[in-house]
Amino acid sequence: MTASPDGMPSDGTASMLIILARLEGKVDVVTAQHGAQLGEHARRLDDVELRLRAQESRPPTPPETDARLRAVESRPVVTPRAMWAGVGTLGALIIGAVGVLDKLIN
Repeated sequence: MTASPDGMPSDGTASMLIILARLEGKVDVVTAQHGAQLGEHARRLDDVELRLRAQESRPPTPPETDARLRAVESRPVVTPRAMWAGVGTLGALIIGAVGVLDKLIN
């Protein structure tokens, strides 16, 4: 094995060592990111668990309130978004029909 003037071997060993060092750095970064994601996931699970326990500890709703809520929830509701979507679709259909009728007449 021959050495270059700067003391590094010239047969490709130096480039392999550099590649391995870069690979090791990338693996360290991915491992650290994964550890951070696991920590965040554990924190979120603890938060959800606390909220579930708080919800379970609430007193049950009285039957008359529950019946009123079910009656309100069973009524269909038209949201403004759905209404405007319907109006827009109807307008587009009318404009299209007018265009087709105009072509048929002429």
